[in-house]
Amino acid sequence: MGKISYLERSLVKKAIKGDREALGKILSKNHEYIYKMAYIYIGNKEDALDIMQEATLQSIKSIHTLNEPSYFLTWFCTIMARQASKLINQKILMRDIQTNLEFDEVKDLSINQNQSIDVLEAVISLEDKYRLILQLFYYQGFSVIDISELLSMPQGTVKTNLKRGREALRKKLGEDYYV
Repeated sequence: MGKISYLERSLVKKAIKGDREALGKILSKNHEYIYKMAYIYIGNKEDALDIMQEATLQSIKSIHTLNEPSYFLTWFCTIMARQASKLINQKILMRDIQTNLEFDEVKDLSINQNQSIDVLEAVISLEDKYRLILQLFYYQGFSVIDISELLSMPQGTVKTNLKRGREALRKKLGEDYYV
């Protein structure tokens, strides 16, 4: 694991006492190392950044449990490893759900068969994480809360992926495409 300096140890001590700014500084100073570790755990940039964000939120909540400031990076990377494991399990679950669920077309889309096909093809071409959430939300009528529970994913992540999925659809279909 990465080593921390005396100055960083004092920042960690402040963070343990509740100083969020000190936690931010220590994370900033070690950003490159933390990112490399996240990338090693997960294997791609976007997911690495996601697990770093989730680990940061978790560390804010539980920094007070860290007993030895010199082990901060080990502790933080352990949190990231757990986040990576959760993300991998979510991806496996999403893949299983996609292969097992039958998605019915929304009746509103049947107004124009060509539009329906265009939208369906655009949805199918999206990244798995966006496609599954859009299908569950629009085609199956699940709420954000239901999707969050079903995929064991924070509601904020579901909302973010819904937004990003819509933006990706807008790019694929064009800004002036109306359904």
